[in-house]
Amino acid sequence: MSARSYYPKSVRAVSALVIIALLGLGQSLFAATAPTTYSAYTGTDAKVIPSAPALGAANSIINDPTFGSRILRATDANTASGNSLIPEYAGFYRTWNANSTALKLMNGQGISYWLEFNPSTFRVGDGSARPSLHPLSFAWTWEWSAVDPDIIYFLNGNQLAKYNKVTTLVTNLGGPPNGDTVTMHVAVVGQDSWVCSTAGAGTQNSYTKIYCLNPNNPSQTKFIDVLNKTINGIVQSDPKWPTSAAGQTIGIHSMYGSAAGTWLDVVFLQQSWGANGDSVFNLATNTWSLVTNSDTRWSGHSSMGNGKYVNGSGSINGMDSRGALLRDPNNLMDATKYSFIMQPPSTAGWYDAEHSSWFNSSTNPQAPVLFSRYNCTAPPGPLTWYGEIIAAATDGSNTVWRFAHNHNGGLVGFAGQSFAQISNDGRWALFSSYWDGTLGAAAGDFGFSKRIDTFIVDLVTSASPPTPSPGPTCLRYNPNGRCLKWSN
Repeated sequence: MSARSYYPKSVRAVSALVIIALLGLGQSLFAATAPTTYSAYTGTDAKVIPSAPALGAANSIINDPTFGSRILRATDANTASGNSLIPEYAGFYRTWNANSTALKLMNGQGISYWLEFNPSTFRVGDGSARPSLHPLSFAWTWEWSAVDPDIIYFLNGNQLAKYNKVTTLVTNLGGPPNGDTVTMHVAVVGQDSWVCSTAGAGTQNSYTKIYCLNPNNPSQTKFIDVLNKTINGIVQSDPKWPTSAAGQTIGIHSMYGSAAGTWLDVVFLQQSWGANGDSVFNLATNTWSLVTNSDTRWSGHSSMGNGKYVNGSGSINGMDSRGALLRDPNNLMDATKYSFIMQPPSTAGWYDAEHSSWFNSSTNPQAPVLFSRYNCTAPPGPLTWYGEIIAAATDGSNTVWRFAHNHNGGLVGFAGQSFAQISNDGRWALFSSYWDGTLGAAAGDFGFSKRIDTFIVDLVTSASPPTPSPGPTCLRYNPNGRCLKWSN
């Protein structure tokens, strides 16, 4: 009897249905491939930032008045008892679930939520008239799984744990062998290759231990003691191992994972190599690489894509804050592998800064880097990309797609910097905004007197971008790169 005809027809029919169901599950579990290019505006002329548009309630949609992109208001004064809500404090944490059907939000008191998102209807919530948030019982320092849209990784005392938002089941995965508490923030590395956190006594800027485990095989763990240069108790000989500055004790400031691969970014303070204290640990090879002050291109915030690291280094000539640098995460200071992106049409000075997000590269290594640029000081005239949400090509073309002004409160305070996070499929950007202070009063949320809300930008729907115009250009600079005379 052949293997094909061995099972009765009824069993074969059920098997076929199971296969079809599994195929459907696979389509829902994983994100579509992110685009390499967008249809948004790519002109490099400076645009005057318009007044923040008037908004409707949550789930209302506006078009960005300058670039035409659709923007969905995800929260308002009636969401979560009127608290301000933001997704996260940086672009390098996963605030979109694996297939762009749910997102993360948190308030200024440390309470966090997840919220449904329907990509087909461009609406948040479960379909009811007003979006309803799902509160979580654990701290806001969690991240979504990179591959399972229902899984959240969180800190649970001395255990790294996962939570299923459908079943509400909590599963402890493991913790440091000495019983240390896992601390600060979860870092999901690659496609759930590892989940990490700091561990042990201390506070931000003083933690010296890192605990990682493989959530697919929790018996595979790494307990890294930075001060004692050990991994699982074994002394390491890596010449680039992070060390303390003279008379100080090194401490971990922040930590996050790459979009794909096995790289863990760790930012240290009180470190010996200067610069911003950025470093990358490759969990596959147990080796470190450091961004040192041996050249001047170490500034800005960073994120890691699919085999690449990016930091907001500014222009190539060092005269402008706009610009970024791609690096090899295994050898961050190898200048032969540098690639400069998002270079301004002319240099004008250091007036702004950025947060980047590159999780779209998990599905496409050639995907652009998303940037949300926020204001630091007021420039003397309009500047290209100032206060904008943009995506920078990584192919050497220096193409930059411009989607929207973020109306940030960067000049007011840290929480107003309009952190933006891109979805795995590269279709959506989640960002928080002070909206130029027009959203109404807040009860001191995040230290602001005016509220902050969260918005979603549609990155792929065809917009009606403006016709390129030359805009103002700088005719004369002073030695510090400040524009002394504009063309108009």
